[in-house]
Amino acid sequence: MTTTNKTTAKAARKAKSAPKRRNDTAQALHDFLDEIPDGRRPIDLMEPEIRSSRFYIALHALNESLTTEDRLRMLRSGGAGVVVEVPSADWVPAIRTAAETLTRFNHVLARSGSARTTDKSDHGNAEVGDFLGAGGRVLGVSQAPERYLPSALLAAADVRIKVAPPSNGVIRQAILSVTGRKAGRMPQDVAQGLSFDVLAASLRKGTSAGACVRRLIAASKANATIDPNLADVPLLSEISGYGRAGEYASRLAHDFSEWKAGRMEWSALERSVLLAGEPGTGKTTLVRSIAKTLEIPLISTSVALWFSQTNGYLNEIVKEIDRVFTMASQMAPVLIFVDEMDGIPSRSSLGSRNRDYWAPLINHCLTTFENAISGNTDKIILIGASNYPELIDPALLRPGRLGRVITVEKPDADGLAGIIRQHLGPDVLDGADLSLPASIGVGATGAEATAWVAGARRRARDAGRPMRLDDLVREIAPPDPRSPEEALSCARHECGHGLAVTLLGPGQVVSLSNVMSHGLGGLTRTSMPRATILTKTSIEAYVTTVLAGRATDEAFGEANSGSSGAYASDLGLATSMLASMHVSMGLGGSLLHRASDAEAREWMRHDPEMRRRVEADLNILYLRAREFVDENRGLIDALAQRLVVARIMAGDQVRALISQLRATSPFITTLGGHDV
Repeated sequence: MTTTNKTTAKAARKAKSAPKRRNDTAQALHDFLDEIPDGRRPIDLMEPEIRSSRFYIALHALNESLTTEDRLRMLRSGGAGVVVEVPSADWVPAIRTAAETLTRFNHVLARSGSARTTDKSDHGNAEVGDFLGAGGRVLGVSQAPERYLPSALLAAADVRIKVAPPSNGVIRQAILSVTGRKAGRMPQDVAQGLSFDVLAASLRKGTSAGACVRRLIAASKANATIDPNLADVPLLSEISGYGRAGEYASRLAHDFSEWKAGRMEWSALERSVLLAGEPGTGKTTLVRSIAKTLEIPLISTSVALWFSQTNGYLNEIVKEIDRVFTMASQMAPVLIFVDEMDGIPSRSSLGSRNRDYWAPLINHCLTTFENAISGNTDKIILIGASNYPELIDPALLRPGRLGRVITVEKPDADGLAGIIRQHLGPDVLDGADLSLPASIGVGATGAEATAWVAGARRRARDAGRPMRLDDLVREIAPPDPRSPEEALSCARHECGHGLAVTLLGPGQVVSLSNVMSHGLGGLTRTSMPRATILTKTSIEAYVTTVLAGRATDEAFGEANSGSSGAYASDLGLATSMLASMHVSMGLGGSLLHRASDAEAREWMRHDPEMRRRVEADLNILYLRAREFVDENRGLIDALAQRLVVARIMAGDQVRALISQLRATSPFITTLGGHDV
């Protein structure tokens, strides 16, 4: 007998003679667990040749996510509650199968939300309590554990595992397991953005490792064309006219590059915002420019699409929202653009009749948005857009969700000039001064500026010649439909403003326009100093220039509606400034601070005494404006005659013409007390 056989026989005799002991509690647990039906698939006994790529992808992804401590906790006595969070719903079955090879689980819950009645956090808690209480092992697998798994399992979980989208290392191991061959070179993050089903279909038995990699690359390229319009979108460095929204975009691009270089944490990026603005202001174009500049995928969706791509039932809309955000998490870093956010109403506006429908959807959006951008792992940038931000539920605009609201204003003259140049290209009207045509179009949107360029190209093409600046001007300012008398009256109004600004000294004229645009008969653009300290004298000088247009109308005929109507009208601006002087600044004879600048007008509406004070100041300053116009009547009329012909004059032209006319008109005087 050999030494090995002697040892084996001795051990067998010792084991045979050893007393059999079983603790009563252990025996009870053994009996309880033996009675539990075992519905597991015997994957651990499955022959390797019939294991699919789905199993191997899931197994290697799970193993990469597991730590040694996780494995020990699952195997220890006393049972274990294990929760596995997967990237998306299509991972759930395969990860369940892979997890069941790690140890024997006495109760398994694989929930993706497909079963509406049972895939809920309040369903199955009693069973979880029974199994864990008896020392058993319970496994829960879901893409949204808090939503679909029993709350008792989440509360008592001993192990929490988050399976990330597969890295190149996982893909290499899966290819080796499926084909028996090692994969060669592959692009970074070759599986990024691919669904689990696409991954499984790309890794095939009976093919080479290289063929698997080529299929993954082809699938990635197909998936990268989520927004095919990015090819024609300019980079952020090439766009103009976006104001604060453009500043946000540029800062995001800078911070994103810092994060890629490892010099900034992802959490430090302002990665969610709501863009608000009128239709045509370029919100969508800006978002596309951000995605192109950052070189990340863009997923564009909208509240309207959530409804149109489903049957309108609440559960279907929720699934569509989940589908979009799940796809995004698989493609990270990624930008999600949700347009028409005002399609989700504010809960404060809901009646009892439709609250039961909308409230769950709003709450789901709150949770989804917060989960998407709160963590450091998903790398999602979320930008919403709305034409009516005031209709959006305030909870959606809190930090951690969409965050702050940035208004995309209509571009100023410089912005319009930049937009026009962008669409003209570098070779058309090269060297032409676009500031004048841009000044004519102030008040237009970026979309309208784009249409101007298209129309100018069409004019030149129809004429069979290269484009001229006049083609562009004719698109921006078509022939004036007004009578000569009305055109001259509007020109005098603008020249009254322009002369008052120039001679009374509160600022500088940028341009005078007598072109009808967006409901306006003309426009005086000025540049006012950004003084941090305002005095009563400077405020009164400003209000006098604002009232000078109406004073001119009255001096040459009679006052009309051109100075009133909107808050931004001449009378609206003058009233607001004087209300702030009294209510907010303590410059109206009282030191009492009653309200902020923004609230001053509303305060005045409810305070009769304040209305009387503001009215008195308006009358005094209007008389001053009338005196100014009467004393400079000839100069205003001469300027207006030139403006009718030119239709628009730049600030330098206006100042030069004023100097010339004053030199030949010795009887022109100005009011004292102001810097000239």
